Amino acid sequence: MAARRWRTGVLAAALMAGLATSACGGDEDVQPTVTAVQAAQRVEQILREAHAQLPPGAELKPFGDSGTLPCDDPTDGGPAGRVFVEQQYEVVFPANWPADQALPKLADYWQQRDYKVVNDLRERSDPRLSVEDPADGYRISVTVYNRAPGSVDIYLIGSSPCVWEHGTPDPQ
Repeated sequence: MAARRWRTGVLAAALMAGLATSACGGDEDVQPTVTAVQAAQRVEQILREAHAQLPPGAELKPFGDSGTLPCDDPTDGGPAGRVFVEQQYEVVFPANWPADQALPKLADYWQQRDYKVVNDLRERSDPRLSVEDPADGYRISVTVYNRAPGSVDIYLIGSSPCVWEHGTPDPQ
């Protein structure tokens, strides 16, 4: 009887260890993804699509830190070693350009495409709206900085979900 209880205890401990191991990075966490280059192309695509919604004359000027960055977001439950791609643009517009139309036009466009709102701060003095394409997890945001009367800075930022840089995890 004691041997049976001991064996049951060992089996239960092994089962718990197996469950804990699978919850912390099992095979399902190391599935292939698009490459960082493919992710960068998709980020650029969603930014260009947003740009096309703006009134004529708006130009995109690269801004800030862009490129491949470590994906250290523990909330997605995925394994370490992945990256995400981010691209930032300042929207440069000619004089008398209707800057106040940028955010509403983009919000309407993203709503029509069924993008999910991630962060809606449109009621602030410097409004911002961040959305995610539910089909693939790519995000885009627009931020409007109201400087002085008649002076507005607008930024578009796109980012990918976490991906393996080469599409599969590095063997280790």
